[in-house]
Amino acid sequence: MKAKPDPDLAAWCAALAAPKVGDKVPPGWRTARELCAILGKSDTRTYELLRDAVERGTCDRRDFRVPAAGTVRAVPHYKLK
Repeated sequence: MKAKPDPDLAAWCAALAAPKVGDKVPPGWRTARELCAILGKSDTRTYELLRDAVERGTCDRRDFRVPAAGTVRAVPHYKLK
């Protein structure tokens, strides 16, 4: 006996086939990798400095969804207060 087709199949296919679109990153927000290049510091040192700055309250951290390698990933961005 054949199974009946699901009446919601087309809706499911459309919902799951949504394009991989990231967030629009507002001006002033930078990734740690961008700050590494600007500051001329290593990845490790830049992450340490950023963590300390967030703890002190001198900068903000926020994740933005960014397209990368065929998917969308949450990438931390930083902005001075």
